[in-house]
Order: sequence, then C-alpha cells, then structure tokens
Amino acid sequence: MTAKARISDVARRARVSVGTVSHVLTGSANVSAARRERVLKAIETLGYVPNFHAQGLRRALSRVVGICFPHVSTSYLNTLAETFEEIASRDGYGVMHVFSRHDSTTELDRIKELIRYRVDGLILMPSSTPRAALDFACRKAVPLVIVDRPTEDTRFDQIIIDNRKAMREVARELIERGHDRIVFVCLSRSRLVSQHRIAGLEAARRNAGKRIELEVIEFQSDEAFLRDELTRALRGAHPRTAIVVSNSHQASVVLGFLRDLAVSCPRDVSMVAFDDPEWSRLVTPRLSVVRQPAAAMAQAAWDLLMLRVNDAGDPIRTIALEPAIELRESVADFRREGARPAPPADGAGHDAPSTRTTPPDGLASVAGSRARRTSGRPPRAG
Repeated sequence: MTAKARISDVARRARVSVGTVSHVLTGSANVSAARRERVLKAIETLGYVPNFHAQGLRRALSRVVGICFPHVSTSYLNTLAETFEEIASRDGYGVMHVFSRHDSTTELDRIKELIRYRVDGLILMPSSTPRAALDFACRKAVPLVIVDRPTEDTRFDQIIIDNRKAMREVARELIERGHDRIVFVCLSRSRLVSQHRIAGLEAARRNAGKRIELEVIEFQSDEAFLRDELTRALRGAHPRTAIVVSNSHQASVVLGFLRDLAVSCPRDVSMVAFDDPEWSRLVTPRLSVVRQPAAAMAQAAWDLLMLRVNDAGDPIRTIALEPAIELRESVADFRREGARPAPPADGAGHDAPSTRTTPPDGLASVAGSRARRTSGRPPRAG
C-alpha cells in the first residue's frame, strides 16, 4: 500500500487502537516503547502519510470524550461505562458522563452541555426519540458513535447487539425444552431493541413446527401494572411457562413478584434475562442470562470514535456483536422432567388484561391504559 493507507490500517496492522497511533504521531501522550515500535513499523510498511494539514485544523483538541447514557442502574450499563473509562484512560483521554433518563429533551440538553465543553467526540446510548440530539451533533460536526440501541439514522457509526438472533436462539432453546407459552417483558415496544427481540421471538415461533403462544408485556415503568399482568399470565387457565426479561433490573423486579405470588421458578415458570448481573449466580435457582459483550462493544465504539476524531475518512459502519447465552437452573426442561406447570392452587388471578391488542406481527400485546402511567421511578432500560 502507498499513501492511500489510512490510520485505521496502521492501527490494525500494529494491533493497537487508532488513538495510540495518533499519540505516536503527535507525541500527545506516553506510549510504551513496544507499541511505538509496532506503530512506526506499520507506518513504514504501509507507506502511511498522515494528513498533518487536516490535523492542524483540528489541533484544539480537549482530549475529553463525552458519554451520554440513559442511566447506569443495570449491571451491563455500569460495566459498559467503566470499560469506556478504562479505555479512555489507557489512550490518554478523560471522559465526561451525563445521563438522559430516557427523556429526549434531557438528552438534547446533555449533548449541548458536552459540546459546550468542547469534547472531542461523543458516545451516545440514545433515547427512543434521539433525532434532536443527533441533528445538533451533526450540525456542530462533532464525531459521534451510537452504542447498544440501534437507530435508523445513517449519519453515525453504530455498535449494536444482534438482538434478533439472540432472542431467536433463546426462544429456540426454550421451545426445544418443551416451553410453548412464552412471555416477553419490556419497557416499551417502540424501541428498536424491543422490536428486534420481538422479531426474534416471532422467527423462533415460525421455525418451531408446532403451536407456540407468545405474549409481550409492555409495562412503561409501571411496576404495579407489570405485577397485575404477570399474575394474570401465570395464574390463568393456560399459564405461561417461560418469561424473558429485557435487563437485570426487570429480572430483580419479576423475581420479587414471583416470590410474592408463591410462583416457583423453575417448577412453575422458567426465566431468562438479558444482562448478567453479579447476583445472577447467587440467587436460587441461578438465573439464566444473555450475556452482552460490554468490553467488546466499548472497544469497538471507541475505535470507531477515534477514527472520526482523527479524520480517518472511513465509511459509516454499523457493527452487530453477538451475546453469549447461558441457560442455568432457572430454565426447566420439560422433556426430561415429563411435567408441565399448573396454575398455583391459591387462586386463578386475573383471567384477562384490561385491554388487549393483536399487533401486525401476531404477538399478543398487553399495554393497557395503566401501562402509560409512570410509577414515579426513573425509567429503566428496555
């Protein structure tokens, strides 16, 4: 290769981050002798010629990156935030954390604050309606990478989880173990993450070759509504045999409801959670999880952001990472046990939700008027 080589090519060949290559070129941070030697050798081999004129136009760098998350109250988000800090520190950057609380107006205000502090780039886990914040960052020409929650905006790099595939595989594993009545608990169906997971459920049903009942409970942060709907789903004439929840906070809430309702897991209902909190192995039974690759996601997002900060000129990319599925004791195998759960003996509960709709994808959806009330608590991740 000649002068057409890019800084990302150098980073890849030297097995370092783009930020490390930049440090070697500018002397802006200490780099170990071994890394420096690899970078210089890669530059020589590839014939890379840095665009110092373009770098000069951007030389007023703050060496600070802004990170906007909705919150960090789940194990996964907390790990993701900590990993970004570790990577930034390694590459000689500081970080500024702000939180949108799932509110698009707050999100825009926080992005404006970060840009006023002249951050070099932004990492955003967007709200359900992030258009205003994304438009503002675009107008200000601030590099931005979207993480975890996919959007239909093609102006920015995105690092996401392949939620369709993950949910399809979870549902397939449950169906193979004899589960034919599955409920998915999510904060909001409007989020693409939830839509992708629902699409994965539907795909697993189509591929099952037998009748599978699927239901979505969308509870909009109203935990009282969620409790009522779980009571109906688990104590009706045909109780659900498995619950899949969207994150570790929801898992803790649902497990508390199961205890209060005297519903045994996994004897009466099995459970799987997206996220792998530290306590998942401490509860009895151990919680089955979809472990999201927080470290790999943070590194990939950081590398893409550094490409933009350093004017690498690479095309916009969306990278989908695959999580790991670990089914533990919270999932029963009816094939082996030869038994199906029956409604708890202490009552039939609610036979039907207050309102029910059947969306185009064919999954029953529970989202009655109570679901649109908030419980007064900060919203949680979907």
